[in-house]
Amino acid sequence: RSAGANTAVNFIGWQGYEEGLAFGNVLDQFGLSINSTYMNDNNQIIATATGGGMGNMDIATPDHGYTPVMAEIGILEPLDLDRVPNFANLFDFFKTMHGPNVDGTQYSLPYTWGSIPLMYNPEYVKEKPTSWLDILKPEYKGKVALVNDVISVMIPFTMTAASTMEPTRITQDQLDAAIDLIIKIKTEHARTIASGYGELADLFASGEVIMAQAWEPVAAWAAEKGVELRWVVPKEGTWTLVDCLAIIKNSPHMEESYRLINNGLTGPAQAHVANVNTTGATVKTAVPLLDERPRSMYPYDDIAGYFEASGGPIPLWPLAKTGNFVTFDDVLDGWERFLKA
Repeated sequence: RSAGANTAVNFIGWQGYEEGLAFGNVLDQFGLSINSTYMNDNNQIIATATGGGMGNMDIATPDHGYTPVMAEIGILEPLDLDRVPNFANLFDFFKTMHGPNVDGTQYSLPYTWGSIPLMYNPEYVKEKPTSWLDILKPEYKGKVALVNDVISVMIPFTMTAASTMEPTRITQDQLDAAIDLIIKIKTEHARTIASGYGELADLFASGEVIMAQAWEPVAAWAAEKGVELRWVVPKEGTWTLVDCLAIIKNSPHMEESYRLINNGLTGPAQAHVANVNTTGATVKTAVPLLDERPRSMYPYDDIAGYFEASGGPIPLWPLAKTGNFVTFDDVLDGWERFLKA
């Protein structure tokens, strides 16, 4: 059946991701609109849902690492794939990956993919960076930034401080070393801690920041403002991510939410999201429709190799104590120490 006129589906996720849901004429055809709340961090989904949002929230965009956590605490709807026929369009790698699928239950749908590289403005940074520690070079003091995004900061700088390719399976000493490193960057070298990646793009565009821990779409947004950026995956490694579509449990618009997430997995919708955000597409039929830049950025002929090179897809930190490994709560406590420093 068609939805009622102007039924507003509530979306909380990364800026630009709603464009795939709305691509084509699906909104007009079924009398829908999308009410968007843009997040700065996956934890915002958890905080909103557990803070009374369940029953009002519809679609969210957790990444592959956060999906099992959100499923375990009971805020995600187990998905009925019979209602998402376009799931069949996914590359095989994304159909079977752990994270979106938890012990045989699909809680989220792989939607985009990419990484957290070290991004820089080549107009000012003449020598290509090779390490996350290049942020600490004296010539860049006061011109670098981090983003207030727990997982995207903690994973690469834990890799660096603890010399590990398993940054979510670490001891308290390794966690402390990582927190000490990012505090040093914040207090001695950074111009600011950006609230989100949109703000980071603005800082790059204004010239206030010339190097930062970033995300590929930042380069596209900065280019719209006339600044061409480059990036590199440092030798220590980085966070490679798969952002997903999920439905929040007790969604008031369940049928409409299924309709929109299914629309987001069509080839044209996927290509549109990838072209707008310079993210990777998870649907095979999107690749021929990509613009040259996003098509050249991601190895569609070896997606598995892309993730294996970084040790990913990396899971989140354990929720419960396992041996000598720190928990997710321990990491959040360390993050608070960083924010207060």
